[in-house]
Amino acid sequence: MEWDAHTLQVLELDYVRQEWAKRADTPFGREHALARELSRDETLIALRLQETDDAVRLLQREPPPPVRGFEPRPALLKAEKGGALSPEELLSVQQLLHTARLYKSHLLPRAERYPTLAQHAERLHTLSALEKQIGQCIAPSGEVLDTASERLAQLRRDQQRLHRRISEELQRLIHALRDALQEPHYTIRGGRYCLPVRSDSRGRVKGIVHDASASGATLFIEPEPLIELGNRLRELQAAEREEIDAILYGLSRAVEAEMDALRETLDALTQLDAALAAGRLALDWDCTMPALNTQGEWKLRKARHPMIPRAQVQPIDLELGREWLGVLITGPNTGGKTVSLKTLGLLTLMTLLGLHIPAREGSRIAIPNGIYADIGDEQSLQQSLSTFSGHLRHIIRYLTQAGRHSLVLLDELGAGTDPTEGAALARAILQTLLEREARVVATTHYGELKAFAYRHPQLINAAMEFDLETLQPTYRLLMGAPGASHAIEIARRLGLPERVARLATESLGVQEATLTEMIQELERARRNAEAAETEWRTRLRALDEREARLNAERAALEQDKQTYKQRLQQEQEYALAQIRAEAEQILRQLRQAPRESKQTAQLREQLTTLITQARAQNERAAAPPSPGQPIEWQKGMRVRIRSLNKEGTLADAPRDGRVSVFVGKLRSEFPLSDLEPLPDAPPKSPPTRYTKPRPPQPVPMELDLHGMRVEDAQPLLEKYLDDALLAGYNSVRINHGKGTGALRAMVHAYLKTHPQVRQYHPAPIGDGGEGVTIVLFRGR
Repeated sequence: MEWDAHTLQVLELDYVRQEWAKRADTPFGREHALARELSRDETLIALRLQETDDAVRLLQREPPPPVRGFEPRPALLKAEKGGALSPEELLSVQQLLHTARLYKSHLLPRAERYPTLAQHAERLHTLSALEKQIGQCIAPSGEVLDTASERLAQLRRDQQRLHRRISEELQRLIHALRDALQEPHYTIRGGRYCLPVRSDSRGRVKGIVHDASASGATLFIEPEPLIELGNRLRELQAAEREEIDAILYGLSRAVEAEMDALRETLDALTQLDAALAAGRLALDWDCTMPALNTQGEWKLRKARHPMIPRAQVQPIDLELGREWLGVLITGPNTGGKTVSLKTLGLLTLMTLLGLHIPAREGSRIAIPNGIYADIGDEQSLQQSLSTFSGHLRHIIRYLTQAGRHSLVLLDELGAGTDPTEGAALARAILQTLLEREARVVATTHYGELKAFAYRHPQLINAAMEFDLETLQPTYRLLMGAPGASHAIEIARRLGLPERVARLATESLGVQEATLTEMIQELERARRNAEAAETEWRTRLRALDEREARLNAERAALEQDKQTYKQRLQQEQEYALAQIRAEAEQILRQLRQAPRESKQTAQLREQLTTLITQARAQNERAAAPPSPGQPIEWQKGMRVRIRSLNKEGTLADAPRDGRVSVFVGKLRSEFPLSDLEPLPDAPPKSPPTRYTKPRPPQPVPMELDLHGMRVEDAQPLLEKYLDDALLAGYNSVRINHGKGTGALRAMVHAYLKTHPQVRQYHPAPIGDGGEGVTIVLFRGR
């Protein structure tokens, strides 16, 4: 079924096609954009839309290489018919292959991200041998290169040598015949080298006269010594032309041999260029990909007519086909009713072409069985048609063609004739189309049709919003309510005398006046409801933000609680580890002591103290909080919150076992059982300290093991380190020498396992180097 030509014209589809074509890089891409057929095939439309979507993302993220405009189609047609291609035509074929190679290498590695474009790229034939062959024979300027054949190169070398001989002979003759020449230069006449000889000196120069000046004073003579050279030059030039013709013919046949691959490559590039042009159009117009359906359902979200500048257009929301089959739009003149019809129709046509539409995400477009639009003034003096007759002629045709899921757009339905008969005719037309389950959007000023739409179960009223305060249209489409024409109010604003406006108001029928007042009241009520809804949504948004903020603060407090517990556990484990290390050191010293002495008694006393500290640490970790004496809670009292391990200040007096507490700037409520009072200046309990007894003799800062055996040196090393620790040293030096490295290996192995050694390293080069090891103990 063909698409209605009048509909495509009034919806101005050609404008979209032209804008699409302008964004193509190649002539064949532009022609495709102008000629692509509208489709009813859901699979094909979905594929085209996805191609456009892939092109949009490709252009945004990984733009393809630019393509210079070229036209290879005449060359391919000529080669296909057996003709010889010119250098320029061969260059167009080379450009086709070069572009195919660039696009294929760009798209195939990205096939997963742009699958529909990659499908076209797979059809591109690079034909590297043919591209290289043309490049070796034809320069970008169109000249046939010497590298095209050895014979061509030889012919050109012969010509160059001959030109030099001719030039040398000419210079000799010019010098010898200077007095007989009009000017001391040579010229070319008919491809022959000539001298400008004065006519009165003709006898002095033997040769062939090829031309003469207009006055006859100068004769252009090819001197006799140059005739044979000139003939030979002509022969070489003819041979060169023959060789060039043979080269071009051979290249043409090479092109012809790859014709099928070249045709497929051209078609694939055409599709790619058109898709990328559609992507550029979508980006320029801020379009989105609509969702398709075959159930006759339309939903436009903030849709814009592409012909109206974005800064001026008012987006519309429109639904059709799901809950109702028809929409009747009413409102003032120049209020946007016709633009709404055209927007729906044109965006549907764009979708059927595979183009994205200027609307928000979530818009849906149905694939209609046909689109029929009657929009604009159909008056024609040439055909003796009135406006009413012109409209009716199209509507009668639509009534015979429109069916289920067809989209019918009717502007000013029933206008141009008697209002009563026009309204009756409009009702009948709407009823007939709705019975056929067509989707109908119509505009009107008739009050009877507003009532008809209100009562009909498959029709809904819609209105173009009108600001009663400024008496200006806002161009917003409002679904669900009829609109008034506001003709009298607009006339008043334009300067109609008040007496005339009042008479017009009084002349309205009671029913019409009541309906107009009702519509105006409904419009005021709707605007008030919208204002109230806006205020309610603002408050709700503020409450949501406050709730989110409180939840974040509560989560932060809970995180602090968990962090405190983890830190408390880590501190306890660290304290116990320290006590264990100290106890192990004391036990080792006791084992090494030769006999009981004052020193061993001190060590045993320290060990008893460490055991007591460890027991106290375990009891503090396991003991529950002990109940204290009754507490008098007062506002301003400093407290500790056990669950959070944070300090705070009472915000007020307790009530029902709970109280508000300021924790920093945050005020929260806690049970009294979770609080414990704090003194004004809580004293800090000093850490338990103990002193290590000093050894009876002073301990040197360096142990010298140089020259000793490993088995003799290790006991000395162990005792020296224990003595140094008891002496309170932070670091010592072990002199083990370099030698075989056995002593150094023993020393480093023992230091690596010693619990009190924090770090060890060789001494500086000037202070012993690798023969001395510096030992650093853990902090005391």
